[in-house]
Amino acid sequence: MLPPGTQSAIVSAHAHHAASLTSAYTAVQSTRGYRNAALLELADQLLGEISDAAVTVRGIPTIARKVLISSKNLRHAIERRQVSSQEDADLVALRLSEALLHPRFWLAPQSNPNVYLLIGFSPSADKCIKFPLKLVPAIRAATKIDEWWCQTAMPFGSEKFREASAKGLLSEIQRGSLPANFER
Repeated sequence: MLPPGTQSAIVSAHAHHAASLTSAYTAVQSTRGYRNAALLELADQLLGEISDAAVTVRGIPTIARKVLISSKNLRHAIERRQVSSQEDADLVALRLSEALLHPRFWLAPQSNPNVYLLIGFSPSADKCIKFPLKLVPAIRAATKIDEWWCQTAMPFGSEKFREASAKGLLSEIQRGSLPANFER
């Protein structure tokens, strides 16, 4: 037996909760044209693993190979491209994963000793992508092991490629496909 008024308080609280859920659902649905609700709930994602060759060529002192992207940075990449569906968000992550799988160059100079600029090739987009990879040492990492984090990504076109190549700023990781308009 419940004390007097308890049952009505429970019913009232339940009604209030249901009403707040309804208004939240309506708010999310009203933004569907702008952003898919699923995009608002992105979690940190594993992009893939950086190759041994890439780490060895650069002489980076770590055994860590997994590369993650934070939900904040993935949302940033998605918003800059005006992505509006989960499929588009997946495509952004896929292209970053492809570029990580097909590393071509390290770009110098690096302004932060723990941030390395990687140029990778995305075959599905036929584009090169530049993305800074931050190496978080175990002492500062939440997992207490070294961690690689992708900070953002941007296209790396033929003009930037030619400029960096002419200045000697590119360290080749592996030979392979590049967009047709790139000259070696």
